[in-house]
Amino acid sequence: LGNRSVGGVLSQTASGHRIGVIGSRGAVGRVLVALLRSAGYEVVCGNRTRRGSDEDSVVVDAHEPNSVRRFARGCRALVNCAGPSYLIADRVAAALPASVVYIDPFGANLFDGYRGQGLRIINAGCTPGLSGLLVRHLASRLDVCSAVTVCSGGREQGGVAGFADVILSTREGYGYPNQMVLDGRPRPYAERAEEAEDTDAFPVDDDSVRSPFVTDELRRVAIDFGVPALTGILVIPDRDSLHLLLKAMTCSQEDDTDDLIGVLSQIDDAKSRLDAGKKNWFVIQVTARGYLRGKLYRSTMTVRSRDSSELTAAFLAQSVVRALEADGLEGVVWGYELMKADPLLDALRLMGVSVEAEEAMTAVGPSAHESELIESGFL
Repeated sequence: LGNRSVGGVLSQTASGHRIGVIGSRGAVGRVLVALLRSAGYEVVCGNRTRRGSDEDSVVVDAHEPNSVRRFARGCRALVNCAGPSYLIADRVAAALPASVVYIDPFGANLFDGYRGQGLRIINAGCTPGLSGLLVRHLASRLDVCSAVTVCSGGREQGGVAGFADVILSTREGYGYPNQMVLDGRPRPYAERAEEAEDTDAFPVDDDSVRSPFVTDELRRVAIDFGVPALTGILVIPDRDSLHLLLKAMTCSQEDDTDDLIGVLSQIDDAKSRLDAGKKNWFVIQVTARGYLRGKLYRSTMTVRSRDSSELTAAFLAQSVVRALEADGLEGVVWGYELMKADPLLDALRLMGVSVEAEEAMTAVGPSAHESELIESGFL
């Protein structure tokens, strides 16, 4: 983080709160620990092993409840940056006393019907997390939001844990390939006339691949905020990367977890070799269209980063702040439901992340779906 401090943005009352971070050596964990410490929190780091001079790290086995409980003693919150979250998140959360807030960048369907006590914050990362929050933020500012487009992707060094989370979660409805959300339900994708304009933060590149993909998080946000049409687009930097992703998804049904993680590690290594020497980049662009004071309106927000890890770390850090500020909040809460947009966006800017906003009245006529809503009397 260099000389950039986000402590003042994160919290004014961090003193006295101890935060546990499991997986502090990872791409997300390293940034998260720096953010929390710059804000004045006491942070205890947990990892599977202690490496050489790494005296700052406590050995913790996320698969063993007793190990997790020992690690969490004295902590006000525990952030799980180890992974894959899909395999361990609910067990780690269940091992914690109700007084310790559990926070995870993934989790999602593992917590359907969760019976544990205390506050459990899930999907508090970039996608999901920031993606849902930006949709909520832009849609709620319109009198009527008729359509949203979410485009994200890039070329980055993700790591096996995050890669495995996305692949494994496709087993249980993490997302819907070649689908969009219409009136709260996944439907076959159909390109909208405004889509090119609403994804203009991404360069037109013959090597890149744009694939329709809407996550379960975005479906939930569309339902919560009455967005009739929501399109998700995943940008993959080149066709070789696409082939590796398809290979990973093909093997995701492997029953033996160790074998599966081994295969995913090999694919992740192949991706790293493919990206060697190339510039990392990640972009998420969210555009909401609708009506404001009776006029057609378009609002766009674009976040550009070296990779999504620092975006996830910032979201997790803000989740810690919000969790400690929350009074009487219990149960399972998704990140986009918990978070306030403005403090997070301010923190991202202070970290050197590019956050661009564009708002304008538009002379473009209503889309086909908007026309249907007008005729039906909805608009």
